[in-house]
Amino acid sequence: MSLLGKFWALAAVVAQAAALPTALKSRDIDSGLLSSLSLFEQYAAAAYCSNNHQAGSTGDISCSVGNCNDVQSAGATAVYEFDQANDYGDATGFIATDATNKLVVLSFRGSSDIQNWEANLNFALTDVDLCDGCQAHTGFWASWGTVSDEITSQIDAAMSANSGYGLVVTGHSLGGALAALAGTALRNSGHTLDLYTYGQPRVGNEALAQYMTNQGSLYRVTHTNDIVPSVPPESFGFSHASPEYWITNGDLSPVGTSDVQEIDGIDATGGNAGESSYLIDPHLWYFNAVTACLL
Repeated sequence: MSLLGKFWALAAVVAQAAALPTALKSRDIDSGLLSSLSLFEQYAAAAYCSNNHQAGSTGDISCSVGNCNDVQSAGATAVYEFDQANDYGDATGFIATDATNKLVVLSFRGSSDIQNWEANLNFALTDVDLCDGCQAHTGFWASWGTVSDEITSQIDAAMSANSGYGLVVTGHSLGGALAALAGTALRNSGHTLDLYTYGQPRVGNEALAQYMTNQGSLYRVTHTNDIVPSVPPESFGFSHASPEYWITNGDLSPVGTSDVQEIDGIDATGGNAGESSYLIDPHLWYFNAVTACLL
């Protein structure tokens, strides 16, 4: 078994030991939200493509594997690309402007190598200044800290240069964790934004989850029994913010409005958390093959 496979196996053991399958009432989403969830998953997918995160570069966002067609059709252009290697799991991605949808989008790449997953599987919490009593995953917080000042400055500049644009922060996997922390910090600095994460692990304690929930405009998307949202486990002091948007159909299947269930409640025991076992395959497919640029 590869080193990365061993880390996944360890995560599976921890997650399945903590699983608590419980049914929960939920509701379908509407077509407008479905379109948004799909679009920002494509932005998250684009962050995996090396041409979109060349530090110091700018240019059109594109995905040679064809999994960000809506982003390309919108003419999204990177105004800032970053690839910050660190000991905590790398902070990589881009800031793009989307003139079609009148948006500035900050997208973080997910896990790409064993170093990234060593950071993911470090279950220690650390005190953070996002809110009173808030604690965050030590590795995720440290990784965000390596780019926070520059990204905040670049977001300030992009929003100032694009009057009337909305701001979206997105990411998949580790990228979702960084997006969650970045989005919370950017809101604290005065920005209004929408936060979309896909296959995001838990990022902090209950106080942080409640704070993020209260900020609103949060779309935490999971897929069937994707293993990653199940770690770090609640038994280690971690919590998930609300709501969750749980994709219920299988890999490689088109996603319709009735295939996504909105589930309310911090640490809700339905949705992904209600699964009795977990796999890696659902993590790699959300609205499309989100990690395809790594393959």
